[in-house]
Amino acid sequence: MQRVDADLTNYLRHVMSFFCLLMDAVILYSASTSPSRRGLDLVRLARSRYDKIDAPFCGQRPLLPDNGDSELALRIVGGRESVPYSWPAICSIRLPNAPLYHFCGGNLVKNLAGQYFLITAAQCLHYTQAPSGYEAHCGIHNRDDSNETHRVVVFFNRLTIHPNFNSDTNDYDIAIFRISTALPTNNYISAVCIPNEGWNENELAIAAGWGSLSAGGTTPYSLHQVTKPIKSRQTCEQRYGQGSITLRMMCAGLPEGGVDSCNGDSGGPLYTYRENRWTLTGIISWGFGCAQAGRPGVYADVIELKDWINSVINI
Repeated sequence: MQRVDADLTNYLRHVMSFFCLLMDAVILYSASTSPSRRGLDLVRLARSRYDKIDAPFCGQRPLLPDNGDSELALRIVGGRESVPYSWPAICSIRLPNAPLYHFCGGNLVKNLAGQYFLITAAQCLHYTQAPSGYEAHCGIHNRDDSNETHRVVVFFNRLTIHPNFNSDTNDYDIAIFRISTALPTNNYISAVCIPNEGWNENELAIAAGWGSLSAGGTTPYSLHQVTKPIKSRQTCEQRYGQGSITLRMMCAGLPEGGVDSCNGDSGGPLYTYRENRWTLTGIISWGFGCAQAGRPGVYADVIELKDWINSVINI
């Protein structure tokens, strides 16, 4: 029986390899016969969630000597101020008629063609569904300092909210802006990576944003961050009740609380560090209070939403 199982496994492996080669050939043929599309019309037929759907050279923090790897070990209760300009993918989302009012975070990514997009939480966009109704401030550390040298105000020409977003449960809490502003790529502005693999229980991650430092507390002017372990979906559901945590959600936090994202952080990142690159593993979504014991923060699970992201940015 073991020999039969082994032969069957090898056969299936060869079949899958042949299928993958066939898909590569189809994509290459499309690219050669339709140059204007660059073959990207078939990128949406990605073979699996493990395929790369974004541009190379993402996930770098060039202002830090070790690319920020050592920051994962800084378990400071309540978080701390980030090294200025050291998270080049994070942006502050605002309204054009109230440019000093920060209300949500966003994350720069690039598609396979190298074009910038901004990923955020769908819950942030209740003011309007018109892309011209929003702007983002990128390359910043102090959210209110309009004289920061590297600040770029970003405008959008398309907004796509996940069609299954549920404002009652915050399921499918993701939206994507297509950026119309010409953005540089430098030490202060660059893209984070889209994950090619799932997260692991107790893997350390960093949440960042300009949100309140505590429930009902003050809002900092400078970017802050906090390190927290990712919790299993089972643990998360135990904390919030059966049915409250969907397959599109994940949790991170300490059992005793004390570290969390809070009001104003929604749409911002939960970063993990893989293969010397920072990855957008989660999108800050919801929770019960801020940093309460037994109530980990809840995030949109990017790997579970990757197929949809691909269909939006690579068209």
